[in-house]
Amino acid sequence: MAEAPAAFAWHGGALVETELAPHHALAAADSWYVSPEGRVRALDTHRERFLAATGERMRADAETFWAAAAGRLRSYAGTALFPRVELAQTDSGPQLRLRARVAPRLRTTTVLATHAGPDPRTTPRIKGPDLEALLALRAAAREDGADELVLLRDGLVVDGSTSALLWWRDETLVAPAGDLPRVASVTARSIRLIATATGTRVVEERARPADLVGCEVWSVSALHGITVVDGWIGGPATAARPSRAATWRRRLAALSRPL
Repeated sequence: MAEAPAAFAWHGGALVETELAPHHALAAADSWYVSPEGRVRALDTHRERFLAATGERMRADAETFWAAAAGRLRSYAGTALFPRVELAQTDSGPQLRLRARVAPRLRTTTVLATHAGPDPRTTPRIKGPDLEALLALRAAAREDGADELVLLRDGLVVDGSTSALLWWRDETLVAPAGDLPRVASVTARSIRLIATATGTRVVEERARPADLVGCEVWSVSALHGITVVDGWIGGPATAARPSRAATWRRRLAALSRPL
């Protein structure tokens, strides 16, 4: 087992441990949860999302980097991780990087707050370019007691600051309309695949926060999996059925595979 998680830059076909400058702009990023047993949900989907974001010119190098990053992460067996891979724009050009981070404490519930300003995202369909700005907004919201911010586009629910939003109308699983711009959530996709496999009806809606009164709302992410919204500061009163979330968490966990 490696001594402690660290940061690495990709140089000459190898991962080199280094100090990473925090101010470099991210062109692409991806992250996922690694259990202490070394298991991950939908890692291939995370891989394809990241490689697509890096672009065709860097595809071959990014593929080699990804394989090396996965190998490095296996050395942290016994530690829960929340690693992040990045394509950063540095003064010397694009740089592939790995942050092997210890996972924060997981939660099963989420308190939401609605972002009051305009949509802060500049590249809403790619994870990375807006990440630091969204993390800063979420950090500010946490000072007011929220775990996640709800992002709106023309008043419609689109996404969370670092999560995807789903909700239930009776036995129907609902997602924001597909034409609303957002990062393709790996966890939301996995949940929708489970829904198809179990015969659960799935629809999409163009919904405002007020339209979700009485709905069970889920904030889902690669880190926390399924969390049930148990509060929405200044937002609608939502409902919860704990047994449903517990069942779907088990289904989602069953998709985990060795890193």
